[in-house]
Amino acid sequence: ETAGVTNGAQLTIKKTIANYNDSEVLMPKAIFTFEVKPDNSVTGVEKTVDGLTIKAGIAEGLVKTGNVEYSNTDKVENKDKTTTFDFSTVKFPEVGVYRYTVSETDSKVSGIKYDTKTWIVDVYVVNDGNGGFKAQYIVSKEKGQNDKKPVVFENSFKTTSLKVEKQVTGNTGELKKDFNFTLTINPNDNFVAGQVIKLEKGGIKADVKIGEPYKFALKNGEKVTLSKLPVGITYSIIEDDAGKDGYKTTAILKDGEQSSTYELGKNQKTDESADEIVVTNNRETQVPTG
Repeated sequence: ETAGVTNGAQLTIKKTIANYNDSEVLMPKAIFTFEVKPDNSVTGVEKTVDGLTIKAGIAEGLVKTGNVEYSNTDKVENKDKTTTFDFSTVKFPEVGVYRYTVSETDSKVSGIKYDTKTWIVDVYVVNDGNGGFKAQYIVSKEKGQNDKKPVVFENSFKTTSLKVEKQVTGNTGELKKDFNFTLTINPNDNFVAGQVIKLEKGGIKADVKIGEPYKFALKNGEKVTLSKLPVGITYSIIEDDAGKDGYKTTAILKDGEQSSTYELGKNQKTDESADEIVVTNNRETQVPTG
């Protein structure tokens, strides 16, 4: 088969996640939907190709949507998937070239960039030898282009990052003490419980499971980083003994360029800008006199 020319009545749609090349990054659980529609812009316009009149596609008998599904367990080797549209079930009334458009639906999953291309699909219909008509072959090209090409939709998605840092201040702050924290990343429709996100502390990686509290300890000046955190997910951080032993515990959240107070234990939703939380324990002890 020539590129962009399919023999028979089945049109294959290829989907690829173009920028997915790191299996430590979680693939979002998402359904991508493609829609095929008659191209009514050719109605009333005398156009021919190969001597055949171009007509708007026939919708009757056609399954108009096709899906490709991804899950969190899909890795780099699974980033290309396909679905098909079947024109053999369409009731064509006569010979000719029947024109359709194929496009992707924007399902608005956080972090995913959808493909806005429209493809033009011409279905060549011939006599089937039994007094009826059948799709003999299909030609596809990108709208506005002349080159015949297979139908491909390219998507990409972004990740974000979270850094949690400990600061100890005050005249009796313990600079060598381990302070215990709990991080919880909550599951949602696109990232399911039990999936692993990598956390790094001092060059050592650990697994944080979505939906399961993860405990870690930080001394003054230490930090943990999650550099491949999904966009559109919520997380919370608590310091297990906040406000104990005479310490005043406060937290600042820097989200991109914006800084604000972070209330420990509160769910924070990730977006494409990096989050940085600095948790400070301050202890000032008055020197006794007299």
